[in-house]
Amino acid sequence: MKRPALIVAVVIPIIAVVWALPSDAHRGKRGWKKARKAPMAALELSTEQRTKLESLNLERAKKMAQLRADLKVARLDLRAAMRLDNPDPAEVKARVAAVNNARSLILESKVNHRLNVNSVLTPEQRNKLREMRSDRSKERCGKMWRRGGYRKGLKGMGHPAPDRGEGQPSSI
Repeated sequence: MKRPALIVAVVIPIIAVVWALPSDAHRGKRGWKKARKAPMAALELSTEQRTKLESLNLERAKKMAQLRADLKVARLDLRAAMRLDNPDPAEVKARVAAVNNARSLILESKVNHRLNVNSVLTPEQRNKLREMRSDRSKERCGKMWRRGGYRKGLKGMGHPAPDRGEGQPSSI
């Protein structure tokens, strides 16, 4: 009887302490905002550039909210068309086209936003941003590698995991 009580008395405080520790893996919205603002602070933007970028980001956020809603509606329509006992192939094809159109509009919006941001920045700032994006990409790949994400193979595709030494990056 004493042993379970002792285990509970030790384990619960440890769990409470671990739970309370800040974790980079579980950032709140504020953590992500700080992570997004850090590159812009490093670019040393002028006040004019900063206001222009804030305006571009606000417009993009509004547009992306609408585009994501349109994509969700298109997916729901496709799902409804496919749930019928005997779905009409022409109707399904039209719904698939609507989903693909919504996806292409989202991609187009992302590309246009990046072009607009680049037009606001000076060539030096663009180079600095490109370097920071590259570093961030390498960091994410390293985290993925350490978690074992690249060693698991193509799940569900019948492919085994690649036979590489532990901790060795891909030569691809």
